[in-house]
Amino acid sequence: MKNMCPSIKKLYIALFVFIFCFSGAIKALEVGSQTPTCEATLLNDGQPLSLEPYKDKVLYVDFWATWCPPCKKSLPILNKLRDEFVDQGFEVIAINVDENTEDAKHFLKKFPVNYVVAVDPAGNCPAVYDVLAMPSSYFVDKQGVVRRIHLGFRSSDEAGIREEIISLLNEKKAQPY
Repeated sequence: MKNMCPSIKKLYIALFVFIFCFSGAIKALEVGSQTPTCEATLLNDGQPLSLEPYKDKVLYVDFWATWCPPCKKSLPILNKLRDEFVDQGFEVIAINVDENTEDAKHFLKKFPVNYVVAVDPAGNCPAVYDVLAMPSSYFVDKQGVVRRIHLGFRSSDEAGIREEIISLLNEKKAQPY
């Protein structure tokens, strides 16, 4: 910044001050937050995605894209885990963020899954969930609270994901007062 034009230097300083002062006003989704709702549509029928049918279930909300190499590894593993634990109250909800919904349809013909897939080509949901990587996943407990955020995916992550699912499934649902 020493040899920088004074007007550019002032602009950088003003930008820094603005970001510093207002960054507290921007609320990122955090562990312990209630699961937000967002505008996405179900891939199979175009209906709005609703989390209401999954009340009292453990959820794994997964943001993915067809251009994401780790996503290609995660979808079949998530499908296997979903099939293993669905009878115990576990469900996966995958939200595709490709701009072209047809890309997701073609991808899922090659790699079919048994869980709910929604699409959000406008990118509303990643903004609401504060998605920082692809894939980004959110473990949600039976009360609808985000309990863990998982960024990225490696095959070695499967054991940790399985442990978290089992732990959340074994928790008793809190009784209202």
